Amino acid sequence: MLDGMLSVEPWIPPVVPDLAALAMAAADAAGVGSLRAWPEWRKGGIGFGDLPPFLSWLGRQDGISHLILLQPREVGALIPGARTAPLPPGWFEALDLDALARPLANHPDFPGGASVHLVHLPGGERFQVRTYGSPAPELVAEVLKRTSHIQIWNLAD
Repeated sequence: MLDGMLSVEPWIPPVVPDLAALAMAAADAAGVGSLRAWPEWRKGGIGFGDLPPFLSWLGRQDGISHLILLQPREVGALIPGARTAPLPPGWFEALDLDALARPLANHPDFPGGASVHLVHLPGGERFQVRTYGSPAPELVAEVLKRTSHIQIWNLAD
């Protein structure tokens, strides 16, 4: 890799370990008594609740793993078998980030843990991100460059 280049690649969650089992273990470790939703392996992506599966990308920066989650509908990707209906209004703000991110951050594929970034594209070249762990907006922007025709992305206010 050249100096100054960011390293990101698609990450397909393995079927094993079961994400539901990781979610329950992570909830127990955090002292959470119950979960309404947890991540699951679905159609090669990460399913959560009633939302279509997320596309997931992995980046590394300063020795930290970063998992970036995108909704295919927002980046114009098609996933076989995924619904094509619009995402529900307010899905980004309403999503339980802790329940989604906690087990992913502790996945065995990420020794030492990972930060998890949930991305929303409100329009144009702007993106919003909710982060569990360390922020990395430049990695998120790099993933967006690779998944769209837009080459310059800006973090929305």
